[in-house]
Amino acid sequence: MEDSHDRLARTAFVTIGATAGFRSLLREVVSPKFLAVLKTLNFTNLVVQCGPDLEYFDTIRPHVQESYGVDITAFSYAPDLKKYFMQASRGNDDAGRRDCGVIISHAGSGSIIEALEFDSKLVAVPNPELMDNHQLEIAEEMASQGFLIHGTLGSVTEAVEKIDTVTLKRWPPGPSPGSAYQKGGLWEAINELMPQPS
Repeated sequence: MEDSHDRLARTAFVTIGATAGFRSLLREVVSPKFLAVLKTLNFTNLVVQCGPDLEYFDTIRPHVQESYGVDITAFSYAPDLKKYFMQASRGNDDAGRRDCGVIISHAGSGSIIEALEFDSKLVAVPNPELMDNHQLEIAEEMASQGFLIHGTLGSVTEAVEKIDTVTLKRWPPGPSPGSAYQKGGLWEAINELMPQPS
């Protein structure tokens, strides 16, 4: 039987994006209810990218005694979030010792596509404070196709509780039956007509 000390950290990574604040999501991911669920699901780390709201986050971050044993770190911006997405993923180099984590993201299309490149579960939470909110449509459509879990403010905890029981599709999606990318389709015909390098 594997000793729990042999297992690597299980990380929940939250990203609200770089430009718009999302204080309601930040409040939810440090609530006692959310942190208790992370502990129950054996999460060891909560990493939060706060964008313009880092100072605000520091005022609501629970003290160590109130964090249910989950280590909480935060930062405002990073030029590349891949390192953090990887921490929340089941890494190929870990021989399966690191449990799949979770990425909780605002539902901007760029953040969703970037997060889906990693072997992690994604909960996309639309920011209702944005004008002309396209995030809701993106989250609903991607969830209906089975690529992510659509979270909503007030129920992010419940969305995270699903991550160990739901199977999500890998990104990018494969070709649809009958599409131009199928054998014998348009893509193959174009390739046959193109000169091949010698």
